[in-house]
Amino acid sequence: PARRAGHGHRDAVPQREQTLKGGDGVRVCAPQFTPDEVVPMKFNSRVSVLSAALVVGVLSGCGPGWKVLKASNPTTLAAANNVAVSFDYSAMLVEGKPVEAWKASKTAEDAKYADTWADLMGKYEAAVIEGMRNEVPSAHPLAQGPGDVTVTIRPNKFGLGKYIVVSAWPTTMDVVIAAHAGEGENTDEIQLVRSYPASVTQPSVFNHISHVGRQIGEAAGRFFAMKKAGK
Repeated sequence: PARRAGHGHRDAVPQREQTLKGGDGVRVCAPQFTPDEVVPMKFNSRVSVLSAALVVGVLSGCGPGWKVLKASNPTTLAAANNVAVSFDYSAMLVEGKPVEAWKASKTAEDAKYADTWADLMGKYEAAVIEGMRNEVPSAHPLAQGPGDVTVTIRPNKFGLGKYIVVSAWPTTMDVVIAAHAGEGENTDEIQLVRSYPASVTQPSVFNHISHVGRQIGEAAGRFFAMKKAGK
């Protein structure tokens, strides 16, 4: 198959194909994938079976789709009514490069890339908080004030999706969502991977990033809803 020039061995994904990603140990209702894999869903019998399994899994309510890294017991998050959200990009790899190295390389090509990056991350952060508010209406940026619970979104890996005529690859983000009540260290952490496919009508990471951010925020909201329910 066609390869993405300059970005390793990422398989081309035709326009209508979907992509699944997951992490080791992430609870999903389909075969496991490592965070380094991008697996195109092709329209053949094998994927038809996999797609059916995914649909059945979703409808049957199996698994929340994340890996629990740390959990307070009993939970310290059950009384969370005011949630402040922060973002930590210090350990993020962008297309395999440390984020600062990525930004420096792109700024060398385009002096205005810092503004482009700020715009991209601004869209992402706004979408995360919007997604959280489905379950946690009080969710707000930490810059707007503290909460009785603080959530930190820590991306590990960020893959920038793109559609071109001969191939396409999705935007993906592997993140850790960490939380604690009051002061002190995080007491609860989950890891998850979310993605959005590139297509002829949505070719750029700028088209995808809000979808990915919203998915991550919705997962964080469901996590808090489960904690409030004592699960």
